[in-house]
Amino acid sequence: MKTLAALLLLAPALVHAEPITLSNATLKDKIKGAWAAQVIGVTYGFPVEFKYMSTPIPDNHPLAWNDNSIAQTFNATPGAYDDIYVDLTFVNVIAEKGLNATAQDYGDAFAHSDYPLWFANQVARNNLLNGIPATESGHWKNNPAADDIDFQIEADFIGLMTPGMPVTAAHFADKIGHIMNYGDGYYGGLFVASLYSEALVQDNINTVLTNALKMIPSQSQFHQIIADVMAEHAK
Repeated sequence: MKTLAALLLLAPALVHAEPITLSNATLKDKIKGAWAAQVIGVTYGFPVEFKYMSTPIPDNHPLAWNDNSIAQTFNATPGAYDDIYVDLTFVNVIAEKGLNATAQDYGDAFAHSDYPLWFANQVARNNLLNGIPATESGHWKNNPAADDIDFQIEADFIGLMTPGMPVTAAHFADKIGHIMNYGDGYYGGLFVASLYSEALVQDNINTVLTNALKMIPSQSQFHQIIADVMAEHAK
């Protein structure tokens, strides 16, 4: 695993060569757009979740959308929005305890929340409630779902609060991501956080992907699959 200390040693290769300046209005607009896109994406995809396993959704399958889709889905199935409400739990910890909140602070808020969870998240909650510390609740020795995508769908907020600062994003990912995941499950979340961090300051998608992938160990399967997809797309 690439540790935070190792990332800090790589910092000169990961940070941007020149200072990047965004106005408050521009940054706010980008962040609002990202949150809106996340809610829209969850709502748009929920009707086909788990219905097309390891195969593309057919082109002739309608994906319905109307002005009331978000409200209708949230009111009928609020558990569909675990991609959103887990993020907001961690955002609230920062709001209440500050940027120096500990991994256990995040874990306690997550463990004692009332909303439903699944897979690695639910195992992590059980682990936390049974006394396993937040730094170990997602470890594969304690969590058989350690490689699942739970942190990957909950890491968005980290990138949104660290525009153009991938090493800082890694600092928060290291504290929070191991609550529910380790290994490739953790790397998925770190990658998503890095994507958001880069996307706030870059316009070129290949640059965003390339810079975000630098944060992931090259020997990991997660790095290899993303690199393979990028190479095939380039061809």
